[in-house]
Amino acid sequence: MATLRNHTTASSGGATNNNNNGQELTLQGPQDAGATLAIGYVREFCTRAAAFQRQRTEEALIYVQRSVALLGTKVQPHHFAPAPGNLELARFFIDLHALMGALDSEGSAAGGNQSEGDVLWSCVALVQHCSRNLEARRAIVDKFCFVPLLGLLIRRTQRTERVYKLLVLLQDLTYGIHIAWEEPYLAALLEHLVEIVHGLDGGEGGAGSGATGAVAEDSHALLALSVLVNLCYKNFAVLFLFLRSVNISAFCRRIQSYGLLAYKMLIILSEDVHAFEQRELHTFLRTAFAGIEDCLKHWNVAQLRHIVDFLLDSQCHAGLHRAMLSHSHYCEDVERLLNQIETRSNGMDDSQEESRKHQALCLDLVFRLVSYILQLSGEDENVISLDAITPRLHEILADWLSSELCGVAAIDLLATMMRLGKQAAVAKLIAREPTHVVSLVASAERPETKPAQVVAILRLLLVLLPESKTEKLVLAKISESYFDKILAAPLSLMPQYLNTQSLLPAEVEKACFCLLLLVNVAGIAKKAYLDKCCTLLEQPQLQYCLARGMVSNNEPLVSAVLQIAQFEHFPKAAVAKHVAGISCSSAGLSVAAAPTACSSDQAAEQWRNLSSILKGHRTFTDKDMAQRVNALLESIGGIVSRNELATAPISQVIELYNHRIDSLNGARVNLEQRLEQAGQQLISGTQLAHVQAAELERFQTTNFELLISQERLQTQCKDLKHQTNKLKSNMTNLLKQLSENSASLQANERRLGVKKSEIASLRKDCEELRQSLNTKSEEFTKLEALNKENTSRIDKLKKSTLAYEQDIKEKVRSIEERERELAKTHKALEEQREACKKSEDLISVLETQLQERKQQIENLEMEQKETEDLRTTIMSLMESKKPKRKT
Repeated sequence: MATLRNHTTASSGGATNNNNNGQELTLQGPQDAGATLAIGYVREFCTRAAAFQRQRTEEALIYVQRSVALLGTKVQPHHFAPAPGNLELARFFIDLHALMGALDSEGSAAGGNQSEGDVLWSCVALVQHCSRNLEARRAIVDKFCFVPLLGLLIRRTQRTERVYKLLVLLQDLTYGIHIAWEEPYLAALLEHLVEIVHGLDGGEGGAGSGATGAVAEDSHALLALSVLVNLCYKNFAVLFLFLRSVNISAFCRRIQSYGLLAYKMLIILSEDVHAFEQRELHTFLRTAFAGIEDCLKHWNVAQLRHIVDFLLDSQCHAGLHRAMLSHSHYCEDVERLLNQIETRSNGMDDSQEESRKHQALCLDLVFRLVSYILQLSGEDENVISLDAITPRLHEILADWLSSELCGVAAIDLLATMMRLGKQAAVAKLIAREPTHVVSLVASAERPETKPAQVVAILRLLLVLLPESKTEKLVLAKISESYFDKILAAPLSLMPQYLNTQSLLPAEVEKACFCLLLLVNVAGIAKKAYLDKCCTLLEQPQLQYCLARGMVSNNEPLVSAVLQIAQFEHFPKAAVAKHVAGISCSSAGLSVAAAPTACSSDQAAEQWRNLSSILKGHRTFTDKDMAQRVNALLESIGGIVSRNELATAPISQVIELYNHRIDSLNGARVNLEQRLEQAGQQLISGTQLAHVQAAELERFQTTNFELLISQERLQTQCKDLKHQTNKLKSNMTNLLKQLSENSASLQANERRLGVKKSEIASLRKDCEELRQSLNTKSEEFTKLEALNKENTSRIDKLKKSTLAYEQDIKEKVRSIEERERELAKTHKALEEQREACKKSEDLISVLETQLQERKQQIENLEMEQKETEDLRTTIMSLMESKKPKRKT
């Protein structure tokens, strides 16, 4: 509880509802079912609220509660984002504000109406539901002034859970709030928040026993301190009022144990109030990065913007700036943020459009913070280094360079890494994977690309150009036409009417950085781009842009123009002439525009000089001194009441003094009442102004539509006149044709008389033909009777024919079956013939082989016979050669 990571854990039930904040979608008309439904519910609520304001009956209150419940459950937060000309939403917020102001906050607990109290807290829940959308939240705070109403409501509320709910809502609504003067509600609200911090709010939950009551009181104190931090941050009037109305020493002692919130509040109160040790500030920085990590878990844009802006404004606090310069854990802190970004990005669905927008806005803030850290490393390179995570940081940046919401911050961070990184590591990464940079270079010449993104791309190219690893990449992707496309807007101006034509500052900045890039490219490739550079610098429109850049309050733009001025062919006389003309024309407007243009600079200067202001106004800001003065006045009053004064003149002086004090107190009370009335009138006037602005926008839209309709009618009128003239000429032609047709008509009448006589003779012929027709008819009747007889005979013949055909079909079917059987028989016969032929062939072969075998047998028999004869001969020879036995 002591760290309270940037207000998140103290409001787990309410602050985390910002996770699904809507942003861009607006209620612009019946474009889809959701928008149509939202318009219906909004109009119903306005009707019910007006009826309740006229007649405060129980029935009307029930209808109002039902309408509020439907708005809180059926309508998504992004439908509450007001758009220009959306009169329904403007009236809805005004009616909601009036209804909440008219309802009783505590109901029967304070002797009032319990139903009104329930409806009021339903309205508070509806405001919280609407505030989940960033645009609606900005309208609720700035345009429709709900914070004063909620500040009054929290002072009237006693129940612990309702106080907690209001504190959560006030915390969400006051992130980044801008208060330029001491508004009437601030004094009482600040006093009540300080009482909650001190545990003196006296709520019903304060009587609880044990640890539960202490935890609830501590959570209330944390939320109250969070609201105080939001109100005092960058709001000098609120801070000065806070210092005048609180005992600073007791307050600082009370908040010592509240971790991050305490550090932030003490940093806002300046070093003159509380001198930090470097160890405490380093702890604050580690806790702040942990708070950023928590915000990234839920894509909480408002809270993340509050923390990042606080760190970016660290130069206003010398001790915090020294701590940021000596902080040695940036690398691991930023790496944890990158881990969280990757974890949340991997778990997201592409269909979550609103979450994607919130993701881009959070990444924009993180990129700005990392860029600021790198700039700090430029001041003290030995302490701060992000080289260890440069590849990973480049990998994440590459995916968001083309984004509309965070692309500019991503490109600026990439340029800062190129400029302040070591060993040209980023240049190596870009040269290895140049796809994203190539697509960026191509997008700069498209007319639909925003000027701020084009300027960021040009500044990146200016950093890439001097590097040897990326120089060829830049030179290969640009050409002469590239510069012409980027400079199309200023070149389209009329040279003779430059001072009377409007050119946006963003276009001026884009033109100047484009010319600076062209000058640098011409310094490298003179043959290709020197003539082009000289030609463009001779154009009076671009000379006027350079003059506008010279007299602007943009330091990087002035520096770019001065770098262009070092070019040898720079048109110094012409640019100086334009600068003088711009200075003379703007001299009369500078006095009126000075307060508006310099208001932010003055606020920053007041913030920096807060310590000296506090020292110079110590008697007005010290609560202890005010208490001592009050005690002295009370003692003098007691002396007067006891009549212990010795002399009459002194008692008269004291009596006069007391009378003067009483009159001043009465005047003070009257002034406070008038101030509250003025504040109410201001709120009503602000709301009415926004309603009238919406009405004016709608009137202008209607007027524009009427002008278009008028032009369309004028065009139609011209077409009708043209058609009338054409009809007149056609009528003349028809009259001429009518006169010609009358003559031909008379000739036709004469021909008609001749035709009539011919018709009379033809009638006679017709009578004769009729008589012959009757005769022929009788003959035809006879023929018809004969035809009927023939038809009956034909029918009989057809029946017999059908019978014959049926018989023929059966015969044909049997013939086909026989033919199929015959075909099978033929096929079997052919197969048998082929088998017989094969058998005959086999027999002939076997006979041939048998003949060969017989021949071999005969040969063998002959050989056997010869062998036998030879054997016989040999045996006989052997017998003859045997010796004979002696007997």
